[in-house]
Amino acid sequence: MEPRLPSSSVELQHLREALEATRSEVAEMERLLEDLPEIFERKFRERLQPLLDQQHHLLAETAGLRQQVLLQNSIQPKAQLLLLPQPTSGQRSWRASRNWLKALVGLSPGADEQPTAGSAGPTRR
Repeated sequence: MEPRLPSSSVELQHLREALEATRSEVAEMERLLEDLPEIFERKFRERLQPLLDQQHHLLAETAGLRQQVLLQNSIQPKAQLLLLPQPTSGQRSWRASRNWLKALVGLSPGADEQPTAGSAGPTRR
């Protein structure tokens, strides 16, 4: 089917006006499309800002807490941050770590492992 040609100059004028309106609409949509990346970036920054503020607050709080720990450690030299020895395979390393912890709290590393009456916990009957 062939497109119908306008029969009068009035109809032709209406078609030209509709074509111009459509072209204007397309041009406006193209301008909006060009602005889209900037709009998305701005929205992303707006949503990200509260998270960045919270991160900044937490980092400042962490720095303050570290400063408090360092200050307390300088006042009380016995209160130090402890790093446990790295575990290796086997029962020997477990015993070495346990003995290291006992020595740290002031117990003899070779102290008897038998529980005392106060620390034995509930007994089964």
